[in-house]
Amino acid sequence: MVNQENSLKQRITEVTERLKQVREENRKMELTQIMYQNLVREGPLNVKKEDFVELRELIDENLKAIDKRIQALAKQEN
Repeated sequence: MVNQENSLKQRITEVTERLKQVREENRKMELTQIMYQNLVREGPLNVKKEDFVELRELIDENLKAIDKRIQALAKQEN
């Protein structure tokens, strides 16, 4: 009985961690979608106040990735 209980606790912990990861992935996809929608749209941003910090972090991540790619391409040309 104890073995089964520990097994269930371990499985619950694993599933809870996976749920957390999926929620983070979904949030990142949602923010990416907001970012692209607002890039092609003229006028005011359609963003909630609480989303701005996360959106800024996502944009910073994307800019860093672009900079790394530019540097890699520049090295290949030389």
